[in-house]
Amino acid sequence: MTAPSLDDFLALSVDLTAFPETDLRGTGLAGKYLAKVRAACGDAVVTALFAAHQAARAEAAGDPAGFDRALRHRVFSDDCRGPVARNVIKLWYAGTWYALPPEWTDEFGARPAAETSTVTAASYQEGLLWPAIGANPPGAKAPGYGSWAEPPRIDDRYLKGERR
Repeated sequence: MTAPSLDDFLALSVDLTAFPETDLRGTGLAGKYLAKVRAACGDAVVTALFAAHQAARAEAAGDPAGFDRALRHRVFSDDCRGPVARNVIKLWYAGTWYALPPEWTDEFGARPAAETSTVTAASYQEGLLWPAIGANPPGAKAPGYGSWAEPPRIDDRYLKGERR
C-alpha cells in the first residue's frame, strides 16, 4: 500500500470545502493537516477515503449533481469514511481536529492522535471559516489601521437584497 499523497488530500479537500487548491495551499497547513488525519485514522482508512473520492469523481463523469450523489453515497454515508470526511471539513474550517465518534473508534480502533486537538498555532487564524464569512479572526489578523472607524465588512452575498 502506498502512503496517502498530499495531492490526493488536496483534491479531496477542494471538493469537501469548496475552496480552490491555491487557497488551501496558501494556508501553509495542507501537509500538517494530512499528517494529522493519517495519525488520527491510519493510512488504510485515509487511502480508502481517497479511493472512494476518486471513484465518486469517476462515476460522476463531470456532472456536478451526479458527483454530489456519488460523494454522499461513497463517502458520507459510509460508517468508516463519513466521519473522517466530516472531520476533514471541520479541520479546514475551524483549525481543530475533533475526536471521532465513540462508535467509530469502537469499530475501527482508537489512536492517541485522534483526540480533539489543534494541529498548530496557525490553524485558528488560517481556518477557512474566516474568509467564508468575510471576517478576520479576532485577536489574530487585524483588518488594518483605522478599520475600527468603519462599519463591519459584510459581503453582498450575505445581504440578501437588503441595503447597507
